[in-house]
Order: sequence, then structure tokens, then C-alpha cells
Amino acid sequence: MVAKKKPDGTAREPKDLRYRNQYFPGADGFVFDTGRKGFVPLPIILRKILWYLTPPELRVLIYLILRASKYGICYPTLEEIAYDLGMKGRKNLTPHLRTLETKHFIKTHTASGKKFFLIHDPRIAIERLAQAGEVSEERFSEINDLLCDLHQEMISKESAKSPVKKG
Repeated sequence: MVAKKKPDGTAREPKDLRYRNQYFPGADGFVFDTGRKGFVPLPIILRKILWYLTPPELRVLIYLILRASKYGICYPTLEEIAYDLGMKGRKNLTPHLRTLETKHFIKTHTASGKKFFLIHDPRIAIERLAQAGEVSEERFSEINDLLCDLHQEMISKESAKSPVKKG
């Protein structure tokens, strides 16, 4: 994106920065600096499918996203996840992991006694939810409108209605 120039030829501050400075003076000392290490983005499209997650499922999914490498994989122990989320052991965690996997937000694999988590692009879950008839036409349209606004590939009705491949 090209920065707009002021009449004097200098670059204009981004709109959100102007709003922040105008409405929250001194806020630069209170917000997280995303330009530094320690920042993990959440996919924007996730906000359109929060409706389909229970609060505990969302907590677990966000936790896994925060733990994932740039390759979309992480492998914390179930005890570690339960402890970090304040759950009373793996017994309370396991149903939420299973549901996230059923809804295609994650995929798990166990090898050598270790559980690995692959975090899916939320579009995969959207397609599967649409295939199951759980996404209304209105919501499906809103999701594609947001993807269009983000200049990202929209989810086609054909892909959403195609047979689900096992595996």
C-alpha cells in the first residue's frame, strides 16, 4: 500500500494511528508492538466463524495457534495445555480437542508417544461446516465478502459442497 502524501509532500500517518493518537493520547506505551518478537497473528477470517465454536473450544484453538510454528504445527503435552488453560486435567481438555478436529480446525497425530497438532487454515473448517449445512447462506456470503475485502480467494460453493475426503 502506498502512503498518502500531505500537501507539503511528507507521508501521512496511517488512519488507525491517527485515530489512536487522537482518541488515546499516549497509547503507544500501552499497546503491544507487533513489530517486535512475541507476536502471533490470528487469521482475520476467524472472526466470522466464532459463532461455530464454544468458548472452551475457542480457548483451546487460540492456545494452539499461539503455540504453532510458522509451519502450523505444535506439540505441547495435554497436561501442559490443560495447565496453561486452567483446566482440571486432560479429561476436561480431550473432548474439546476432539470437537476441534471433527470441525476441521485442527488435525492431530500421535507418534513416539507425542501428540502433534496441525492448525488448519480456517477456510478448511468453513468449507466443512458449509458441507454439513451448518453455515447459512447469509453467513457464507458475509465470509466471502470479508475474503474479497482482504483480497483473498473466496470459498466457492462447489468446493463447499464437494465430497469430504477422509484422511
